[in-house]
Amino acid sequence: MAERPRFDISVILPFGDDEEAVGIAVKRTAEHLRSLGMSFEILAIDEDSGDNSHAVLALLRAEVPELRVTHAPGRGRGVDIGAGRAQGTLLLIATPDVASASLDGAGDACRRLLAGDGDGEVALGRYTAVHRMRALAAVRGTRLLGAAMHRRLSKRLMVQRLTVRISGPAGGAANTAVGRLRAFARFA
Repeated sequence: MAERPRFDISVILPFGDDEEAVGIAVKRTAEHLRSLGMSFEILAIDEDSGDNSHAVLALLRAEVPELRVTHAPGRGRGVDIGAGRAQGTLLLIATPDVASASLDGAGDACRRLLAGDGDGEVALGRYTAVHRMRALAAVRGTRLLGAAMHRRLSKRLMVQRLTVRISGPAGGAANTAVGRLRAFARFA
């Protein structure tokens, strides 16, 4: 019998030497998801951080009880480790710099996915939202770093034949296979 997810959304927030952004990212993400009325957890995944990121997160634990901090064995492994520990129906993947600025559109993407409209949505350079169980094969073993993280992840999702809606930094969407390839060419 399949285990029922505990949360609507598991936010995966890989960090490494992001003490300036990680605390703001966790607070804003929690505020954003609470305002939408969705159940969630925030998995802050340490990718060998050498700064005060852990101290910043420790100060937030009382304010953000949904926060869990764990360690990944090296840079780029946070998404893989986070997906393995997630307990939500959906994975919402973002970096601290993006999550501290704005996750506009992520809530709408999560609502569409929870309603059964597709397997995933990728806003290139901003966030990726996917059904956890459907995306595990695409996420397992990945090493995702920096600005190319969402583009590489969306390619892996499409290889798994998942229905993925892709939009670029300006918000333009590509739903067809040809349109998605053009989006990669434009936003790569």
